[in-house]
Amino acid sequence: MLRNRLKLAALAPLSLLLWQCHAAEKPKATAPSPYAVSVRLAYTPMALAALIREKDTVGVDAYYYGDPKPEAQSKADKLGRLALADELHGWSPDTRRVPFGGNIDTSLLPDLRDEPQLLVSADSIGSDGGSDQLIACKTWIGTVKNAQAKPPLIACELDTGDKDSADAIIAADEASSSESSQ
Repeated sequence: MLRNRLKLAALAPLSLLLWQCHAAEKPKATAPSPYAVSVRLAYTPMALAALIREKDTVGVDAYYYGDPKPEAQSKADKLGRLALADELHGWSPDTRRVPFGGNIDTSLLPDLRDEPQLLVSADSIGSDGGSDQLIACKTWIGTVKNAQAKPPLIACELDTGDKDSADAIIAADEASSSESSQ
């Protein structure tokens, strides 16, 4: 019994030391970006079946940008946009909601005429890692604020012809949104 107490007494400082090291290694929680958004994905039945059959993933790209003030035009891209961030993530076809961190270059915000904009697009990604254009998806363009208020819906259909359409998915979503707001 004395031997067990001596072992315990010897191990106590070591365990305290290890506990403190473990506590120091924990990353500090960071607040989410005020520009974080979530995007919804929807597919026609034929598009979803093709994605699963081909074992494709879906690449979703969120491009954050803004219209530069005249004095910041030199920082703009060839389309006249000031790039704030570009996030691209690959997801399995069963994913219905995609989060984007919104980790934009905030040092460029004073150079914008208005609030930050967002362009969201999606495409199928084959097993070789490249776009295989199996599906055609609608893009979404709007303000980050609008995307946060109602997560954008990216609807996809089979690129080679589909009995359903991505437009019908979006129309149904908009109709259900207007009914629920009344």
